[in-house]
Amino acid sequence: MTTRPQDSALLKRAAWGGILTAVTVASTLAAACGTPFAALAALAALFLPRRDAFVLIGVNWLANQAIGFGLLHYPLNWDCYRGGINLCIAAVAATAAAMLAQQALRKGGAAFAVIGSFAAAFVTYEALLFAISPWRSGGDFAWPVVRYILDVNAIAFAGLLLLQTAATAVGLAVPRAARWKDSAAV
Repeated sequence: MTTRPQDSALLKRAAWGGILTAVTVASTLAAACGTPFAALAALAALFLPRRDAFVLIGVNWLANQAIGFGLLHYPLNWDCYRGGINLCIAAVAATAAAMLAQQALRKGGAAFAVIGSFAAAFVTYEALLFAISPWRSGGDFAWPVVRYILDVNAIAFAGLLLLQTAATAVGLAVPRAARWKDSAAV
């Protein structure tokens, strides 16, 4: 039985998405349900086709919610449901912002686009969560909390970039140059 090139590419994309999800699920468990959505959004925007990037964010959001409600026993009430919905909205918006930043900044060089995409994802994620969260959760946006979330996402982003480099070297992930050449891919 021979594998068609399209099937092989689809299997690689699915495997790579599975690996990224496993890594972020592990980080979710390590950080008490603190999935580094901004880091994942930036990586997805930089290296995945648009559709795959949003699918990856959606799958990771579902995994985050399953861990929160299933393993960590979050209460089954409106505040927790709303918080989960807010995370989804912010993560999707962060992905879109990182994509826009990548497209706008890539002519300035890879490092500029990578850093700018992460910054756009993080700022969008936190700003949107702040904007759509109830005012009584203002302590969640105190500088020490935001700084901790920034640190977690920055470390996760660095780790994900290293993982992306390794996956590219073994042929599991598409190199950035190929992704940027076809940035309109869906």
